[in-house]
Amino acid sequence: MPLHRFYCNPLTEPTTELTGPEVHHLASVLRLRPGNKVELFDGKGALATAVISAVRKNKVTLNIEHIERIETPKSRRIIIAVSVAKGERLDWLIEKCTELGIDRICPVIFERTVKQAANPKIIKRWINLAVSAAKQSRRLFLPGIDPPAPLADVLEVLRAEYPQCRLLAGVLSSGVSPLVGQPLGQTDVAAFIGPEGGFTENEENLLRNRGVQFVRLTDTILRTETAAMAFAVILAAQRNA
Repeated sequence: MPLHRFYCNPLTEPTTELTGPEVHHLASVLRLRPGNKVELFDGKGALATAVISAVRKNKVTLNIEHIERIETPKSRRIIIAVSVAKGERLDWLIEKCTELGIDRICPVIFERTVKQAANPKIIKRWINLAVSAAKQSRRLFLPGIDPPAPLADVLEVLRAEYPQCRLLAGVLSSGVSPLVGQPLGQTDVAAFIGPEGGFTENEENLLRNRGVQFVRLTDTILRTETAAMAFAVILAAQRNA
């Protein structure tokens, strides 16, 4: 049976500590005690086996037995830049993108994105969701999750940080090529998914001027998170083929 896995960042040797929600999961839910062996990951490619040495109210101390570190990928990264959706729809998307191995999630504020109240704790919530999904899927890397930002700002950031990135955007038009079958090679890929009202004319022009290629997913109108998930699945499958 696989060892229980916990998120620990920073993951230090030879002794490390768990804090926050992971303490409750370890001690109160799973009722693990000193002497039990577990796995630890830091979301950056490190995976360790460790033995619990002490369990306290807000902290668990562990002794590292073995640790392996996988280098962070530098190519073929997948970025999903998606319109901010209402309610729990973006929560669900973050969980599924984490399971699929998406490297970065950029919530985008488009002109037709439904306005929502500012939530200073939203990034922490999204990271916690990604941690839970990574533990369940046994993924070692957590996706980068950006705060919501306007389309122009997201384009500028991605162009600066991924200069060779191929930029795609999903549209319904039958006059564009389908995403399936697009040759992606070894480059990074960023996919832009607009709100359910679609891109405005100004946004389409901005995307074109930034070298974004429009592609088609289906002949039907998809909800924002459905289109984003379709992009994530297809791009991840092509990368892993």
